[in-house]
Amino acid sequence: MLTWVDLLALFSLALGLALGYRGGLLGAGMGLGVLLYLVLAQLGLKGPWWGLGLGLLLGVLAKSLPLPALSRGLEGLLGALGGLLLGLFLAFSLWTGFPWEVVGGTLRYPSVRLPTPIYEGIGQSPFAREAFRLAWQTPWLRKALALEGENPR
Repeated sequence: MLTWVDLLALFSLALGLALGYRGGLLGAGMGLGVLLYLVLAQLGLKGPWWGLGLGLLLGVLAKSLPLPALSRGLEGLLGALGGLLLGLFLAFSLWTGFPWEVVGGTLRYPSVRLPTPIYEGIGQSPFAREAFRLAWQTPWLRKALALEGENPR
């Protein structure tokens, strides 16, 4: 059964995909911004969020500069791919963004210190624990989603 966390994450995935397809090259710029963010996060730069803004700026420039026109289908495909990247990033951020804790040497997600409705929403989600496990076991994804180091309490 889907919980409120899943509905928010799947809505952000669908919204990113729809906005990307509708925006065309602007959506492709959003996807490029996500890729820039992932690269900058791997390099350990402080505040890699400006990579998202740079990708969006490149998408706006691609729409406003007098470049040769792409076919409607190709522009929609590029935009949909960019929107899909943005939507996946937002969905993973929602599924993995809640506090975790280490108890007795084992990792517990979500933290039991969360309020009951939030804890139950994450605990009963069919996607949240698997997304957290995937993010925790993948070093570049762990770094990009800021799961490294001390867990904020």
